[in-house]
Amino acid sequence: MQKWILGVAFTAALLAAGAASAQAVHKCAKGGEVSYQSAPCDASQRTVRRWEAAPEPQPTDPPRTDQARRNKLEPARVPAASKPRATARRHSASPASPADKRCAAAKARRRAKLEAVGLKRNFDLLRKLDDAVHAACSGSA
Repeated sequence: MQKWILGVAFTAALLAAGAASAQAVHKCAKGGEVSYQSAPCDASQRTVRRWEAAPEPQPTDPPRTDQARRNKLEPARVPAASKPRATARRHSASPASPADKRCAAAKARRRAKLEAVGLKRNFDLLRKLDDAVHAACSGSA
């Protein structure tokens, strides 16, 4: 598993290098651990392999025409008749009802308890907290 992670890290490092020139890659081993590095292996490590590696060049974007640039920047024009009509309900800012306040308070208590417990939460605790929120919020919409 560690070899795979090191290989991925090595590949990512090569890709991040961009248009850098070729470098020597050293595969070093010490005990059961393997590492890939650009510096030669330490005296305490055994050199398994050494090779020259050049990162692949980054792809360049093809030149774009002015029309393509305009099409990308301007939204598509759709006739008004073909647009679906959707109306959203507008809610006025009304004072919160007692049920809404109970629901918000229960959610705040659940959030505070989960922050206090951290990762030591278990299914029973989550169920208990969610049941309390459900009971407080079932009457409010």
